[in-house]
This record gives sequence, structure tokens and C-alpha cells, in this order.
Amino acid sequence: MRRAVLAPGESRLTRASVFDVAIIGGGIAGSTLGGVLARAGLGVLMVEREARFRDRIRGEFTWPWGTAEARHLGIDELLMQAGAVDLRALKFYADRQPAETAWERTAPDEVPGMGFSHPRFQEAAFAWAAAQGATTLRPAKVTRVMPGSTLALTVARDGGEVEYRARLVVAADGKLSAARRWTGGESLADPEHHRLGGVLVSGAVIDRAASNIAVACGEAVAWFAAGPTMTRLYLAMSASRLRETGVDRSFAALIAYAATHMPEGSLADVQQAGPIGFFPNNHTWASRIAGDGVVLVGDAAGAPDPTGAHGTSLLFHDVRVLSELLLSTPDWEVATAVFADRRRRVYDVIRAADHWDTVYFDTSEEAVRRRDGIDRARANDPTLGGFALLQTAGPEGLVADEAARRHYFGEDLA
Repeated sequence: MRRAVLAPGESRLTRASVFDVAIIGGGIAGSTLGGVLARAGLGVLMVEREARFRDRIRGEFTWPWGTAEARHLGIDELLMQAGAVDLRALKFYADRQPAETAWERTAPDEVPGMGFSHPRFQEAAFAWAAAQGATTLRPAKVTRVMPGSTLALTVARDGGEVEYRARLVVAADGKLSAARRWTGGESLADPEHHRLGGVLVSGAVIDRAASNIAVACGEAVAWFAAGPTMTRLYLAMSASRLRETGVDRSFAALIAYAATHMPEGSLADVQQAGPIGFFPNNHTWASRIAGDGVVLVGDAAGAPDPTGAHGTSLLFHDVRVLSELLLSTPDWEVATAVFADRRRRVYDVIRAADHWDTVYFDTSEEAVRRRDGIDRARANDPTLGGFALLQTAGPEGLVADEAARRHYFGEDLA
């Protein structure tokens, strides 16, 4: 096990109590980062509160730009252990039939999207991090973080409390992160626009090499392979329509609704393989990503609207950028400040693009007008200033300013 060198005045602590990095949250973001840093020789402590990971209807799809980020990390072994499958196209359906292919990866060397089971990926990543040399505590909870030349963490476990120290604390504790206040910031959120949720099923007959979606009348059904055998169904609609249809309360109602948008027979023999859950579709983020020896990653730093499906891509981006910075300089205060700035920039792009795309879940006359504007803009510039390539090329290099917004909606056309 690789540990940090004791700082002056800390000789009373055992060497086993001191780490370079302490990571709060052992999900995909925390465990992948922990494994990458431990593999590089740093002393890593990972604290995960759950004894086992459960299906919470979280993101299980990664766009090609996120797959590229994951592959850049050199975690092919982990991806295989997690049961990730290649999704080589994004297909839109109308009247239950394929109508448009937004992007397709036909050549073996073209980076595809990925589908996987979120809890299986979490378990695989947590075990993988331990195999790379990280010290893992589970179930355990960080109850306090105190500043100092190294930060002191109080960890509750097995009915008692133990103190650990680390040069840096990384919080990867999700969308409802309690650690956001430790950086000196606060949680911010956009208003809810609509809701998204669904269920995991077995027995679906679908195109398992593609991510598929049908959008109609301000609502959507999406389906894709969540691993080698299971299929994830997602539905997007307003809260009032959820109450009206009952799809958030009844598996039979959910399947009946989804079947009207999918090819005939797709769901004829499905079985429920996980819970049903729906969540507000909005962005939540931290006003300060790094500070006081703490840095936030993944949904803790900023959770995108799940409709846009950029959450897992963004967490792989976070792991790559932060790990490269920490491993390239001894000045971790500068490294985390640079990470926070880069993270905020890409998140702002994703948030703006998600806001613009809410017109597809709005049936008002204004929304129809804006969708027509997007169509005109796309005819003039198929890339929409680069934003039409966001799923494949990612947000780096894009700026979501007023000029970009006007171009996206065709408002700059003569």
C-alpha cells in the first residue's frame, strides 16, 4: 500500500491513517478515480456508505465522447468486468419504425457509445479500485472533515468512529452531495421542466447495437441494452402526465405506454427486473467545485439534466482531467483550481444545450417555432455551431454564449 509521507506534527498518527487522497463515495466516479490514482502510486482511501449498490434508475448510457474519455483512462479491464456493451448508433423512431439515424459508428476503430447496468458497474469499479491498491471502507460514512496541513476525516463504521488524514478530499457523493458545503459553496438548481424515469426489463426484443428513442407530443420513450442481457426503458413526460397515465406506479401501465412507441412485439414477453422510478429533469450543481482542500467530481460537482444523458460521460471526463492534473504537479491547490475551471466550462456547455433542447418536450406555439428554427439552422449548418456534435465530440472547445444560442435556433439567418 502506498501512503503519503507524514506531515510535521503528525507523528502521533500511524502511517496507516494517512493518505494522499480520501474519496467520499465509491460509485462509478469515485471508484474509477480511486483506482486510477492508486494504480499510479498514490495512497488512496475510499469511503462508501452503502453495503451494496442498488438499482436506482441512474444513468446507464454513455455517449461516444464519454466512451473516448473512459478508454483514455486505460480501464478496458474494468469496462469488461462491468459488462459494458457497445452502442454503435443513435436511432430515432416515428410511428414505431426507425425514421432517422443521428450518428452511427460502423468501423471497429470508431468510438461507440456504451450501455451498462449502473449497480454492476459500481460494484465492478469498487472492486477494481481495491485491486489497484486503494484502501476501501464499506459500509462507512464520513461525518466530519476538518482543515489542517492535512485534512482530518472522521469516519463512522461498525458502531465507532476512526480518524484518517489526507492531503486532498475528493467528494463523489452524488447529485444530493452533502460535501458541497465543504468547499465553501452551496447547491444550486434549475426549475423542474419535466420528469424522466423508467425500469429495467428482461426479455425485450430490440436493436441491441443502438440507443433508440421515440419523441412525440412533448413526450419520449428511450430504450437500449443495459449490459449483455437486460434492457433499460426510459420515459420522459410532465408530472401531470405521470399522474394521468400511472406509468410511475404500475409496471403494466409503463409497458403498455412504451409499447405504443416501439416496434410491434418488442415488449411482448418482458419481465420486470428492477424498480420503477421517476425524477425531476433539471440541473443541480455546486457553486464552488474546489476549496479548503476538497474537490467535487461527478454529480457532486454538477449533475446534468438526465434527459440529455451526459452524466456518465461527464464523470469519465472528470476522472481523466483531475487524475492527469494531480499526477502532473505537486501543487494540488493549483491542480484542483484548474480542474474546477475546466469542469465549470464544460458543464455550462452541457447545461445550455440541455436547456435549448427542452423545446422538444414543450407543445406550446413558441416551442414549435423554435423547433422550426433549429431545422432551418441545421439545413444551413448541420453541426449547429458544433452543438449538434456534442454527443460524439463532447463539450470541450464549445462556448454556450448568446451568439451560439442564436445560431442554434436559426435566429442569425437572414
